[in-house]
Amino acid sequence: MKLDSNSIWRLTTFLVPPDNIDGNEIIIDGPEGHHAADVLRVRTGEEIRVIDGEGMEALATATESGGGVMRASINEMRQYSRANGNELTVAQALLKGRTFDDVVRRCSELGVGRIIPLNTERSIGRVPSDALDSRLERWRGIAQAAVKQSRGVFLPFIEQPLEIAQLESSIREAGLALIAWEEESGATLGDALKAHAESLHEAEGQEPIVLVVGPEGGLSGDEVEILEGFGAGAVSVGRRVLKADWAAAAIAAMISSEIGGLLP
Repeated sequence: MKLDSNSIWRLTTFLVPPDNIDGNEIIIDGPEGHHAADVLRVRTGEEIRVIDGEGMEALATATESGGGVMRASINEMRQYSRANGNELTVAQALLKGRTFDDVVRRCSELGVGRIIPLNTERSIGRVPSDALDSRLERWRGIAQAAVKQSRGVFLPFIEQPLEIAQLESSIREAGLALIAWEEESGATLGDALKAHAESLHEAEGQEPIVLVVGPEGGLSGDEVEILEGFGAGAVSVGRRVLKADWAAAAIAAMISSEIGGLLP
């Protein structure tokens, strides 16, 4: 099998640190090694797919498996750059309960490059300071599983929660910054993407895009005004109102389809 084979998706994917894909052999240890050797019981001679989350993808054959460690010989390697796809940042308001987990999972499957949890006026699910590290660890674990399942190459960066005003630099540096807002009736997502299509294609995927999505109660008019002051534009995605835990992924998928894909 080759990395560009239509059947590559059938292989189990394992995530290793960047320095573990080097030379002719891959050593998979730690939690991934335990999962491979002791849970899945990958057999000697079985083909696997390995990524490092930073652009390296490898096709390998297991040579030794057991005791929480698996060794595999590399058959083929491929290095990707983030310039190979369009870099989309999703700045999503925090949500109640564990529903933000679904935002992370879906966006990671789609190839979103960066996820920023937001504290907004109407956010219900603010993260207590003493729970921040564990929450970020959980979200990053969810992202890793989603990227492996979807046969992605890059892991998204998951930032610490920010306030609306702290998005200024991300928005000003973006080639296109959009606010998904239920109260916008004029500009549409499709119109905004088409208006910027030429510059996006000329940038060959290197011009970042930012999408801001509100909480269950939506962004306030004052928050939208602040974001527009940074250079973002409010857009509508249609007459239906999407649930907050689904909106970011749905709109990211629309953007991906329109501009030719996100990160590999």
